[in-house]
Amino acid sequence: MALSVAKIAGLAGWRRALLAAAAGAVTVLALPPYGFWPALFVGLPVLFLLVEGAGSPWRAATAGWWWAYGHFVAGCYWIGEALLVDIAQFGWMLPFAVFGLPTVFALFPAVAAGLARLLLRRGPGLLLALAGCWALLEIARGHVLTGFPWNPLAVAWIDEPVMAQGAALLGAYGMSGLTVLLGGLPALFLGRPRDLMAARLAVLVLGLGAAFAVAFYGYGRLPGGPAARLEPAVTIRLVQAAIDQKLKHADGERADNFRRHMDLSLQPTADGKRPRIVVWPESALPYLLDASPQLPGILGSIVAENGIALIGAVRVVRMADEFLAWNALYALRHDGTVAEVYDKHHLVPFGEYLPLRGLLGLVGLDKLAAGPVDFSPGPGPRVLTIGDGLPRVLPMICYEAIFPEAAAVAGERPGLLVNVTNDAWFGTSNGPPQHLAQARLRAIEQGLPLARAANTGISALVDPYGRVEQSLGLGVAGIIDGELPAALPPTPYARFGLWLPLLLSAILIAAGLAFRRGTA
Repeated sequence: MALSVAKIAGLAGWRRALLAAAAGAVTVLALPPYGFWPALFVGLPVLFLLVEGAGSPWRAATAGWWWAYGHFVAGCYWIGEALLVDIAQFGWMLPFAVFGLPTVFALFPAVAAGLARLLLRRGPGLLLALAGCWALLEIARGHVLTGFPWNPLAVAWIDEPVMAQGAALLGAYGMSGLTVLLGGLPALFLGRPRDLMAARLAVLVLGLGAAFAVAFYGYGRLPGGPAARLEPAVTIRLVQAAIDQKLKHADGERADNFRRHMDLSLQPTADGKRPRIVVWPESALPYLLDASPQLPGILGSIVAENGIALIGAVRVVRMADEFLAWNALYALRHDGTVAEVYDKHHLVPFGEYLPLRGLLGLVGLDKLAAGPVDFSPGPGPRVLTIGDGLPRVLPMICYEAIFPEAAAVAGERPGLLVNVTNDAWFGTSNGPPQHLAQARLRAIEQGLPLARAANTGISALVDPYGRVEQSLGLGVAGIIDGELPAALPPTPYARFGLWLPLLLSAILIAAGLAFRRGTA
């Protein structure tokens, strides 16, 4: 190796920080849209060696922070794209978004690295502890300060269907911990002295055995061909109008934006019949639903008489002397009556509302979304009953799809996940393919098909194994017509949720501590 194990472990100062950040950035190549998962076996061994070579838990946490900082700057740079939509108002925030937010995201891997180093000093047990702590802190990243579990390492496997099925067992959080274990294995052998060889071989067998078990489960779970369809068949149409974000809410463009959605929705189908379900993206309706008495009926006309139109829209209600607004999804029958309404419950800070508005508003900050008021959060995940012969639907609006908990409601199992989003904010960056990949993880975790309608892409019909059956690329205007796949029985993760990645974390940490004698 050009840079030996001993030299990597012994680096200090800016060289140590630079190598850590570079290794974290390289690991992004394993994630969408690249999907080069061998990059895991470059970036993660470096992380382990830097943690092992740290003289204290604090130095290990610092190395973990720099690794994660490079990882999140390279992986989440696209957040800055949203600020370019209105660069005159928000452009000054660009460096804070691109280089500032990763300082917060990186705290979670930093704690994982520091905690692992606190438990063990070196050797194969340390790798087990690091993997277990990583899973634990991924769960924390998904919940603390409203949560932002973007790009868990589990998405590296999304286009490897056999391995990806591990999410049905362990969820994205557990698979991320297992990925750290697998990725770090080379660091136990490359350029090492011969001490602790038995322990290193034992962890190698444990890591590869776990990967084998996941792959065996995935191979047995996947069908030999396409997923089974609903009986009787339910046809669905996903609409992608590809409207530029700068034109989406412009007063002079509203009528044309509405017409484009209607024209796509009314295109003839192969059998000449209206689809049973039509899905428009997040906030696709450029008017309030009650803006015209005729509007609900016009929208209902895009589906069959026994069908449902799922329309992303802003919902506004006047309460006393103020207006309240929700980012909503309407379920409209053919006659225009409202069957169900879902209000987004997990809002984007600074995007849909301004935290601490009384304070931050004084310095000129505002939310990115158009409109004079902050959005209000809905009550939480809901399963919608949309009609006879149609599957029950669990909606996820925009980035709700990155939260595993948003895809399930205790005691109420849907037959279809629907993700409506507007990724036009992020142009042709890496953001939209990463977003789709995480939505696909929800399909695997729950064993449910996924219908995803995105304003500018990537719209997709996904089977309950996370495989994309049809898709529309970025910036393409068009429709997806298909028959809905059938839901699978509840997966282990659907039944037990976070208990499974928590159990895996505990097992890995306990196994690591079992190696403590002679390595601590």
